[in-house]
Amino acid sequence: MIRHTDWTVRLTDFVKSKKHTPFEWGVNDCCLFVADMAQTITGVDPAATFRGKYKSELGAMKQLKKQGFDSVEAVLTHAFGSTVSRLEVRRGDVVLFENDGRDIAGVMFGEVLAPGEYGIETFSPLLIKKVWRVG
Repeated sequence: MIRHTDWTVRLTDFVKSKKHTPFEWGVNDCCLFVADMAQTITGVDPAATFRGKYKSELGAMKQLKKQGFDSVEAVLTHAFGSTVSRLEVRRGDVVLFENDGRDIAGVMFGEVLAPGEYGIETFSPLLIKKVWRVG
């Protein structure tokens, strides 16, 4: 994956387009949110094998297992490769953070962004557990 030369504009436009899009399993959940972002800035869809295959949390977990993964972290590592230090996080990176005892995938954009009930929610970078470069 290589970022488009205008990736910063694409990333900003992506965030604006998702601002009011609520969380929905199989449409705009945390993993598809980061995959959509990656596709926007690179042209490569890291979630192609997952799209359209689940509509619930249980369905998502079944799909993870079916494709040989045991966690969100494992899927992100498969899609984006090795992690980098949390201290090296940059705009447009994919991150894993914990919220209410659950691992959540998000996008670094000054703060961590992830889909919520009414659209994008922001979280402190201090919550980041893992970081993956995109492109």
